[in-house]
Amino acid sequence: MRAILSDVHGNIDALDAVLADIGGRAVTSIYSLGDIIGYGPNPIECLDRAAAWDLNVLGNHDHAVLFDPTGFSPNAERAALWTRVIVECARREELWTFLSERPRQFRDGDFLFVHGSARNQTNEYVFPEDVYNISKMARIGELIDRYCFAGHTHVPGVFVEPEPGAQWQFLSPEEIDHTWRLDERKTIVNVGSVGQPRDANWRACYVTLDGLDLTFHRVEYDVDATVKKIYSIPELSNFLGDRLREGR
Repeated sequence: MRAILSDVHGNIDALDAVLADIGGRAVTSIYSLGDIIGYGPNPIECLDRAAAWDLNVLGNHDHAVLFDPTGFSPNAERAALWTRVIVECARREELWTFLSERPRQFRDGDFLFVHGSARNQTNEYVFPEDVYNISKMARIGELIDRYCFAGHTHVPGVFVEPEPGAQWQFLSPEEIDHTWRLDERKTIVNVGSVGQPRDANWRACYVTLDGLDLTFHRVEYDVDATVKKIYSIPELSNFLGDRLREGR
């Protein structure tokens, strides 16, 4: 069984809670779909945890820390620049090597793993409302052999193409009782976010994949501890803490 997670965003309290939850399951590998860092107060600790996992693809915030936070909001830009300073001050070359060697995608048979989308692996968002953007979903669908797992939006759920050329559907975890069995249809699974959920649910989110059986998991953690750490760092906007309590 694989555990697949994304968008930790430097939130070690959420990550450690998720790893404890994973430890209680028959998980044999951990895949991360990017954005281990950015926004949160504990980038070094999160990178150390991630280095032991079976897969880490590159996220846009990981890329921004390596290079430049182009196109980021002011809060995100400041967080990326602060994170870069923290990683530099750690004086650990292996952290930079780890980040720089992350692939933008990984294929395993019918499965594609990316941060954003099959079309733009690092930066493209696929939101639930994009099912109404017929041309966008058609183009993305053409690049998927069967199944694609992604993060980036921080909104978990399952996108399904009922039949070739038909309008895609989006199903939230609540609509499917948090479980789904992959079938012959093309499917995109957004695994949600560990460190900064944005689906009005503050609990950390990840999925497990057992064969073709998918389960969404929500894990409580000490969100107030993370908020206090963010408040204590002048370079990180208080908004980045406030949003954690609301899942937005």
